[in-house]
Amino acid sequence: MKTPALLTDSEWRVMRVLWEKSTCTAAAVTAALVDETAWSPTTVKTFLSRLCVKGLIAFASDHGKYLYSPAVSERDCVVAEMKAVLNRVYGGIVRGETDHFVFYGVDDATLVRRLGECLETFHDRLARDFGYRRGEKQIVYLYQSIHRMHSALGLQAGPDWLRASGDWDILHLAPERLFDDMTIEQAASHVWVQIIVRDLSPQVPYWFEQGFAAYESGWIRKDRFDRAMQRQAQRITTKTIPNLAIRYDGFRADDGYELSWTIIDFIHRTFGRSAIATFLKDPRRYDTAFGLDETAFWVGWAEDFQKQYASLEGSDKR
Repeated sequence: MKTPALLTDSEWRVMRVLWEKSTCTAAAVTAALVDETAWSPTTVKTFLSRLCVKGLIAFASDHGKYLYSPAVSERDCVVAEMKAVLNRVYGGIVRGETDHFVFYGVDDATLVRRLGECLETFHDRLARDFGYRRGEKQIVYLYQSIHRMHSALGLQAGPDWLRASGDWDILHLAPERLFDDMTIEQAASHVWVQIIVRDLSPQVPYWFEQGFAAYESGWIRKDRFDRAMQRQAQRITTKTIPNLAIRYDGFRADDGYELSWTIIDFIHRTFGRSAIATFLKDPRRYDTAFGLDETAFWVGWAEDFQKQYASLEGSDKR
């Protein structure tokens, strides 16, 4: 999708009214803003006209009245603003560019080339398997320090292990030297797959988003995986995954990455990769994707987990 045009402060006021009301007349917008702006109807109509020209709102005639409605989401406009801010703050100098990615930040041509080749490979595979198409190039920021990255993300005391993020639809990466338990390519691929999953299906469960990203990027090492399975083997129930935390720190503490990896592996082995594409289209319809209701799906996974991982210690499952 094309990046929305940036908004002035006044245009943000008008857009917030339209996002809240979905559809309304110029008179209704004027009434909603009268206490905070005292704008005249003519002023409001001028802003509405500008927003129409920018392609941010649409209008239709209804019995002689014009009805205005948003043509873009609030999230898309916020993301566009954040990208513009980061470009201003961190220089906006393009360090490298591929067919689907553009890199900013640290000037490291070798790293940019490696990341570009890796990410393009993932893009092509997911475009082929899931019909993914992106209307604009994905922005990647390479930071000089993890502190700078955490500051940009609004995390003044962010954990050291948080070295990659997809906030604001931007791929943020800490310095490569900090990736001691995975490669920076694997971290970038994990976040890129997350961004794709959100684009394809904003309603997808957090466990699926993280599990699929971990499965595709392959960053979970065998020793880490084995320890997680040993901790979880006797705790697994059909409610384990639905009850996982949906914030990154709690999810990690619950062995969420490893557990959600086992679900994606179960789906691959039992239902095939096409079931993932079907599930992404409507994450509420377990029966459509897997031929099972939601309860039966989790029973099947829990049974499979015990067969695959209950006696993992000393074996070579991955």
